[in-house]
Amino acid sequence: MNQGDWKRLLDTVSEIHELFPEGVAFIGGIAVYAHMMDTEGGARLAAMSHDGDLMIRLVDFSDLRDLEMLTPNRRLGKQQFVKNGFEFDVYVENQHDLVVPAEEVIAWSEIKNGIRVACLEHLLILKMKAYEDRAGSPKGAKDEEDIARILFAGLEWRKECLNRMTDETLSTCERIVAGDAPVRLMGGNLHHAKALRGRIRTSLDALKTAFSHNCSGPK
Repeated sequence: MNQGDWKRLLDTVSEIHELFPEGVAFIGGIAVYAHMMDTEGGARLAAMSHDGDLMIRLVDFSDLRDLEMLTPNRRLGKQQFVKNGFEFDVYVENQHDLVVPAEEVIAWSEIKNGIRVACLEHLLILKMKAYEDRAGSPKGAKDEEDIARILFAGLEWRKECLNRMTDETLSTCERIVAGDAPVRLMGGNLHHAKALRGRIRTSLDALKTAFSHNCSGPK
């Protein structure tokens, strides 16, 4: 994707946000990008995406169906549509099987870089689940880099949003922090990768502390 296509995708995302300012929250690569652009020092690590993923409230989904031609993908529990040449995956409240329900994601969502996106806690949990399903593949490598980006952006974590996290998730985060994702993000520069690894390890330690204080979610 070139810069022109990327700008058109972001403009399309903004258009959807303006139509559903309270009822839609973006997840996936778009959300990671938005958080990075809203984090000091994060813009240099931000990456383009080729499509968009979003969660939507059931009441707003009926309005979306009036605006776009949606195609159900029952096997993956989502709806899909194409807008301005870009594909969007839609996860509808009470109609998907992602690890964090749409109503939780939207309730805790935040405005970052001008659009409503999942909070870092939910974004990390969703991304970790995607990584578990795709580890060892090129998409899995991209997931590792996005997880490192999320940790970079999240030095403070809210235990109230970690109910869906597990001990296994944290162990996988440990392996990713210790792996070569920081080196890839720094273009192979080992000195810069060491500094990045130190920052995301600090973030991971803070995440562990918040998780340990949350006794209400599954462990």
